[in-house]
Amino acid sequence: MSFWRMSKKKTVILIALASILSLWYDQGLIISIKDRRLSLNKGNGECEWVAAIQYTDPGFPTEQDFKKTIIAGYPGGDKRITFIQLEGLTGLSARDEWEFAFLGMTNQPFIKANYPHHEGIWGWQDQADQVVLVVSNIKKAMIEYHDILWDIGYAQTFEEAYERMDNLYKDEVAGVPHENPPVEDFLVWRDLRIFDEIHWYSWFTDYYMEGGLMRDMFTHEVTTVTQWKLATLPNFFTKFEMRYGRFVDEGEVVDPNIDPMCATLSEGCYPVLVIDPLALVDPEYGPAEARKLAELVNGTKGFEDWMIEEEAWECVWNELITSRKGIKTYLDRDTFDYETYTLSFELKNEMWHELNRLIEKYKDQEDQVAIDLVNILTGHREELGVDTPVDPISYEELMSYHLAFPPFFPNQKMFKSDDDFFVNAHLKYEDLDASNIDSVIDRRRAHFEEEMAAKRERNVDVKYFDAPGWTSLPGAGLSSLTPYASRKTARIKYHSSPGVFATSNKSRDVAALFSSYIHIDRTLKKICITSEGGSKLFLDNVLRVNNDGLHGERRVCADITEGVYKLDLEYFKGSGGKSMLMLEFGVNEDRLRVVPTRSWASADSARKFRQLIIMEERLEEDLRTLKETDLMGPNTRAEFNRRKKLRNGDLQDDRHLGKPPKFDFSNFDEILQERKSDQLKIARDKFGA
Repeated sequence: MSFWRMSKKKTVILIALASILSLWYDQGLIISIKDRRLSLNKGNGECEWVAAIQYTDPGFPTEQDFKKTIIAGYPGGDKRITFIQLEGLTGLSARDEWEFAFLGMTNQPFIKANYPHHEGIWGWQDQADQVVLVVSNIKKAMIEYHDILWDIGYAQTFEEAYERMDNLYKDEVAGVPHENPPVEDFLVWRDLRIFDEIHWYSWFTDYYMEGGLMRDMFTHEVTTVTQWKLATLPNFFTKFEMRYGRFVDEGEVVDPNIDPMCATLSEGCYPVLVIDPLALVDPEYGPAEARKLAELVNGTKGFEDWMIEEEAWECVWNELITSRKGIKTYLDRDTFDYETYTLSFELKNEMWHELNRLIEKYKDQEDQVAIDLVNILTGHREELGVDTPVDPISYEELMSYHLAFPPFFPNQKMFKSDDDFFVNAHLKYEDLDASNIDSVIDRRRAHFEEEMAAKRERNVDVKYFDAPGWTSLPGAGLSSLTPYASRKTARIKYHSSPGVFATSNKSRDVAALFSSYIHIDRTLKKICITSEGGSKLFLDNVLRVNNDGLHGERRVCADITEGVYKLDLEYFKGSGGKSMLMLEFGVNEDRLRVVPTRSWASADSARKFRQLIIMEERLEEDLRTLKETDLMGPNTRAEFNRRKKLRNGDLQDDRHLGKPPKFDFSNFDEILQERKSDQLKIARDKFGA
């Protein structure tokens, strides 16, 4: 089966229909009752899908005692494909774990959860009974996870993600096709994050298959409550701070600890069912996979009057999967091609080893859940195409590979704190009272929230000017004029429209000056303005793109190099036609994307970057004049040797990474501390303290 040209997930709640269809079924006859709606069984295997009732709708069963199900899975679109089946079968809507936590508790019986992955949260308190584990294809899941992150601007808070939910799964906006994540962005994230996430994926599976047993996601060893709490919060703590060896000595036996959340479930955390989402959408296997969900709910507490008749079960599947009715899922996006987002052999090799570890671990269990899990994972392992696996990367490499890259998202960013937990990160954590770690988490959360507040201030200033009768931008620049309004924006992306331009409150004779600082990474080679009406782009007060004058839609580009630049973008729209303005960059003119929010910088960032360039130029000059016998630091010696091998043609790409060495945590801590210090220095020089 080939599933790879599928599309992605949208986590937005379906808004209830204005008119509520209230139906139930009695021996094939439709009998109307007050304030209810359900997919309609027409008999003889035919049906009519109806949207699930929302908790805000009249007639929602707020007091009904349901047996509630957590649909748990690694971040991606597969949980949505799963819970829409349950919605279609029962007419009752599902709810996201974060909505329970931030928007309040409801009586919705299906809970979509990434927990305990760091993208999830235990938000449903004690209002759940059982777990359905959705087992995503690991390769597909990694690509889709990044796709979602990109759509929501790599949001790191619920508020940020919730504000940007409308960016998910749009086919088009005002006739303009939805923009898929640029391959270049995926590659940056891939190299920095996927080794970690491969282990999070297998750790997530272990968590449920072992009933909530607390393990470290990188060693997969049984761990302490304290280390587990920190390790599941990578936005707040660095990998160095939460490493296993800081809490558990080599050879130390740790008593098993079970996540307290599992004790709140009447059936516990061990899944009552595993679902193969690729089979669920397959024309041949889908109805049978969906039937497993129907049988799970049918006849259980609270659903007696809500479940559609068995003869309509397959029809509900057809309505949702074949006819694509209901809320949007990744199936509704035909433009998303998974094959364009490539994975290296090393990554697929690591995936192979983690899948194989899970298969070997659970293959001898005789219950149906374990049997189904092993069968699903075996298929995923084969699809990787790793015919001759080599050794996986070592624990030391896994914990430190990210330090070779500039800080990115989420936990590799530069971080410095004066709290004792950070200052003493090189020492073993001796506080045996697990409850005390909560105060450390609270302090770090407060620090994180301050950072997020500062991040939200990093945007583009916009000033608006009257432009009566203009045919070009003023020679002295818009900054020489007096604006009639000032605003802020996060993106310069305004599609062609005859209406009001941006936030100017004017549809004609208007000009705008966009000012900020922009960070250009080394993969970018072109920066472009597309506009209807005149536009100019200045970088560090130098005119780089001239697209001035009265004209229709036109793109003009300029070459760009790595750096942090002061940006001023001028634009005007005359008295007729439409307005349009878009600022994009990319590796070439055929692969452009709108400048994302995270690319905006500050004046201090520009100063630090110039200092870094000067330092790099001096280092480059030193490397050109160094001799073999000269004294060098370890980093300089490593670069000197690399260049020497490159000149001699001795530098080869060796995929055999070697067997993982025995863990020596004391020595490892020293190595990791040194590497972290190097990264912090680079980051501080580049991005500011």
